Amino acid sequence: MATVTSPRAEQLSAERRFYSRMALFLVALAFLGFAPSFYLRDIVPSYPRPNPTLTPGVILHGALFTLWMLVFVAQTQLVANGRTDIHMKLGKASMLLALLIVPMMYLIGVWQVERANQPPFTDPLNWTAVPLSAIPPYVVLVWTGWERRRQAQWHKRAMLGAAIAVVAGPAIGRLPIAPPIFAGFAFQMMLGLALFVPLMLWDRRSTGRIHPATWLGFGVVAASVVISLALVGTGTWAPIARQLPGI
Repeated sequence: MATVTSPRAEQLSAERRFYSRMALFLVALAFLGFAPSFYLRDIVPSYPRPNPTLTPGVILHGALFTLWMLVFVAQTQLVANGRTDIHMKLGKASMLLALLIVPMMYLIGVWQVERANQPPFTDPLNWTAVPLSAIPPYVVLVWTGWERRRQAQWHKRAMLGAAIAVVAGPAIGRLPIAPPIFAGFAFQMMLGLALFVPLMLWDRRSTGRIHPATWLGFGVVAASVVISLALVGTGTWAPIARQLPGI
């Protein structure tokens, strides 16, 4: 006898495939972006930007970030395979990991001044605006995902938005897509916002409208991109950065 699949079951299956594929795609982007400077350092040619020596702090940050992205993939795969029980248990531990990443994001942002990790169109102090600007959207979206963990549609979109927040600028900004000038960098930062397009299309396909959580994710990430570009482009961030703890 043929198995009859309900429309609801088909949509749920499609939803699980969508989030699983998005998670894997973001991991692939992160790997490509950080391969020359971290994952495959001294194995593949470096991209046209400074590639300073890895410090223990940078290695720890990279390890925590990698672990968080792998947990993100694991969480989507668990849901895709119907193991929401393990997903919820792992979620509590992954929240601690997500919170631990926040101070590391700040420290890496300010420590890069000494490492001179900035591209050629700016200086180390002004450049801190870029890594530090990724912190607020990441925190907002991770916390929203945790607060709305019992509201599946909010939770999924918020956590996907958090993953996009830490991949869009840091990873895509490192890819050799445009010349290492400010205009090229601005283009790549804006290009990172396109990572929300598949989610918006999925929203329209599945619900007929873009979900508020998707708008939240896009809004906070877009705001951080615009603000960081304005600060770096005008060179007005350096006096503030000079006063930051850890500089």
